Amino acid sequence: MLVAHWSFEVEDIDGRRVTDATGGGLAMTLDEGVRIVPGRDGEALAFDGTGGRAIVPAVPQLALSQVFGFTVAFHVSVSEGPTGEWRALLFKSVAEGDARAIGVWLHPDAMRLRVQLFTIKGPEYMDSHARLKLGEWSHLAFAVDTQGMFLYVDGKLDVAIPLEHPVVTPSGPLSLGAEPGKLGMSGLLADVRVYSAALDERTVRALATPEPS
Repeated sequence: MLVAHWSFEVEDIDGRRVTDATGGGLAMTLDEGVRIVPGRDGEALAFDGTGGRAIVPAVPQLALSQVFGFTVAFHVSVSEGPTGEWRALLFKSVAEGDARAIGVWLHPDAMRLRVQLFTIKGPEYMDSHARLKLGEWSHLAFAVDTQGMFLYVDGKLDVAIPLEHPVVTPSGPLSLGAEPGKLGMSGLLADVRVYSAALDERTVRALATPEPS
């Protein structure tokens, strides 16, 4: 069920490559402007909003299926308020150089989120009710199955919409921190996980809850 997990711990880092902690061999490459720094409960990726990305190439393990369901989950701490521009946190294309398949952005004028999923009839969007707090950690989980798409914020279902048309399988590269050729977020991402199932609220809540120290 857990396809990939990037915890950014020292043992998974080799120069500017970060290995998937599950042992699946999925390597993430960091742009020069992306750093690994102390984070929430371990290490985190730091982005400065200039377009630097962490990139996982297209691999069969990350060709996610709506039929079986999938979930992308991570912790985020945003360090800059609204800039008037859309700022990506996470981006996955349909194929190399192709249209957006999955996207998570910060709104230009608010600390709210927009999530996109690409279907055979075009993009489907939903906007969060929750607003992220500047400089504070939040947990986000985006789940998809045959019934619809669901956004969880800090372990609680924030918004959901049904999907009338099949989802185009997101088979392209995965980018964190920005989408290609555009500015991205300023802040930190940590504990990035990809599942080949649509997690339920109880499971998401467990991911969002800090472990006892």
